[in-house]
This record gives sequence, structure tokens and C-alpha cells, in this order.
Amino acid sequence: MILQFIFKRQRKKNQKEIKSTSNIYGWMDLSKEERLEIDSKEKDESMKKKKELLKSIRKEYIKLKNNKK
Repeated sequence: MILQFIFKRQRKKNQKEIKSTSNIYGWMDLSKEERLEIDSKEKDESMKKKKELLKSIRKEYIKLKNNKK
């Protein structure tokens, strides 16, 4: 059972490596404007995720702080 978990994890890592190398070649084929557009979209998505995470952390902190009182 433990070995299955380890091997599944290794397969996922290998698949991620394959995807990342193929993305590099596709990325270099794009024009500068297209690369900037894709990059800005990815940056916006990551910022939204970070903001949501911070909001949830703040809410949990406030809950914990109120419960201690």
C-alpha cells in the first residue's frame, strides 16, 4: 500500500515534468504580446487565489480569537 502511494506520486511528478517541457517549446513559439497576455492572466488567477486564501485565514483567525475570549 505504501509502495503504491510512492509510485503514484512519482508518476505524477514525471507527468508534470513532461508537461512543463512541452509548454516551454510552445511558449517560445508565441509572440511577445501573446506571452504577456497569457502571463497576465495567470498572474491575475494566482492573485485571486492568494486573496481568497488570505481572507479565509483572517476569518479563521478572528473566529479563534473570539473563541478564546
